Amino acid sequence: MVAECRFTIVGMFLKPRPQIDKIRSKFKELVTIKGSTKIGVYDNFNVFLDFTNEEDFNIVWFKQVIEIEEQQMWLHKWTPNFKPEEYFPIAPVWVLLPKLPFHMHTWYKPLEIYLATKGRTRLSMAKVRVEIDLLKPQPESVYVVLIHEKSPQTGFMQKLEYEGIPKYYKHCKKLGHTTDCRSFKRGKSL
Repeated sequence: MVAECRFTIVGMFLKPRPQIDKIRSKFKELVTIKGSTKIGVYDNFNVFLDFTNEEDFNIVWFKQVIEIEEQQMWLHKWTPNFKPEEYFPIAPVWVLLPKLPFHMHTWYKPLEIYLATKGRTRLSMAKVRVEIDLLKPQPESVYVVLIHEKSPQTGFMQKLEYEGIPKYYKHCKKLGHTTDCRSFKRGKSL
């Protein structure tokens, strides 16, 4: 069963979700995909989006949020640990690597490589999309090791910059929240 859900996204609303027919029609209007998707109701706040291929799954997941009926639908990969009352702290974000030598712009397999990086049209930096854990501090730099066949191993510190890291409120385990959260206030008043 878990394997069948590998291309499933959970769409989570902070308020009771719009009617499922409105979600389906707005999704078709906003998102172009190659395969098909099935959108099903989980409860009053969550829907499941099942995709037929990984490319469509990634296109939608990378959006992180879709506006439907003046509400934000936060998008998360489904996991076997899914709990409707908690948002997942894992999110796809862009990481910029300023001044990374252009011959190093192809590295391990990130979620996505930015078009200008892939096409080598912006050589002053590389930009890749990776998965990060919002509960952990993000590194400001990484050590890049250079391996040459006939010379000793060398390397350098590479600065990292992040774009669009979503806010994750640890108290109520929700995305896009602030300290003005009702459950936080409720907990303090008890």
